[in-house]
Amino acid sequence: MQSVSLLTVAVAFAAGLLSFLSPCVLPLVPAYIGHLAGASLSPGAPTVSRATTLAHALAFVLGFSTIFVLFWTVIWTIDLYVVPGFVQAFRQVGGVILIVMGLHVAGFLRIPLLYREKRFYLQPRGGPSLPTSFVVGVLFAAGWTPCIGPILSGIIGLATFSDTMAQGAVLLASYSLGLGVPFLATAFALGSAALVLKQFNRYFGAVEVVSGLFLVAIGVLMLTGLFLRLPQYFNWGVAL
Repeated sequence: MQSVSLLTVAVAFAAGLLSFLSPCVLPLVPAYIGHLAGASLSPGAPTVSRATTLAHALAFVLGFSTIFVLFWTVIWTIDLYVVPGFVQAFRQVGGVILIVMGLHVAGFLRIPLLYREKRFYLQPRGGPSLPTSFVVGVLFAAGWTPCIGPILSGIIGLATFSDTMAQGAVLLASYSLGLGVPFLATAFALGSAALVLKQFNRYFGAVEVVSGLFLVAIGVLMLTGLFLRLPQYFNWGVAL
């Protein structure tokens, strides 16, 4: 019975938090949650129940979590049935790319192409519904990839060291949880969350540096294979 190190699960969760705190996600979170629940953040606007907002936020989180886990499943399936050795090649090439991306995110190297992103908004007739919020989560996973993609790629890179598809899926689910929990917390305190998140803007520079160094570290681990040795020092885990 194989196990997933709790260290790697914690790293994946922390990576999700870093993605949430990125400058192109965090400022739009309150408006996004309000949009999903049909609520406005303007003074005097009609309010909706906390349960309704949380339900829409949960559907949204499930939407992008499904895409992230499915993406890993596709990579594993390609390696298993289509191109044997694909994961090994992905790991080596991905390590180099992550180091470059890390330098970009930290501000030491600027790559204009990585500043591009697509955002999708879906406003159906009659107001938002839970299925719509799920679809918006799916579109979020696709549209915000240029922004959260570098960190997400790092977790996928770590997942390539997994012995089974389920182990890699756990890491992607942990990443999704790290990204999703703050969304749910924002939905729970929608009114006050906007003010709190706005005050965090001053720390964006530090978040970018930490995120960049995080990516460089993962890239080095992928290229050198040192990630395989970490369980010797952090060998507690959960069996899968």
